[in-house]
Amino acid sequence: MSTFYPLAVGNNWTYRMQDGRTFTNTVIDVEDDNYTMINTMIPRPQHVRKDGQEFLADNFEPNNYQVFLRDDLKKGDTWDITYRGNNINTVLQMTVKETGMTKEVEGQTYEDVIMIEGDMKMNAEGNLVATNYLVQYYYASGVGLILNTTSYGDSMGLVSHELK
Repeated sequence: MSTFYPLAVGNNWTYRMQDGRTFTNTVIDVEDDNYTMINTMIPRPQHVRKDGQEFLADNFEPNNYQVFLRDDLKKGDTWDITYRGNNINTVLQMTVKETGMTKEVEGQTYEDVIMIEGDMKMNAEGNLVATNYLVQYYYASGVGLILNTTSYGDSMGLVSHELK
């Protein structure tokens, strides 16, 4: 079975944001199944680890590993990502909206794509408050993240990648 997030030292993905700027994510180190990545736009390294079918990362909040992806997802699967951002307790309610789709991004067509949507909510003293902010993540099997869009009209598409 192919993975939706291939991890190996030297793998890199370059994305173009809506404003034309680009950035690159690169896997720079691995110890056991713990991968260190750098992003040319973020000042601190990010950490990703694979545990069975799950991918966990601390990119939402340092040292707070949350499941952001699984290789065995089915349409309708749900889970929460909980973190503290900008001093606000936040929950990103993830739902698999589509699987097995074809998606064109930056002139490249990808097969076996999964689309996961995150519905961001603030946790105010145990009550989840809607923010009306949705994020869509598109992952292609054997490639990784190919597109990210939001309900605010933002987008970030994969322009190139190198897998070892």
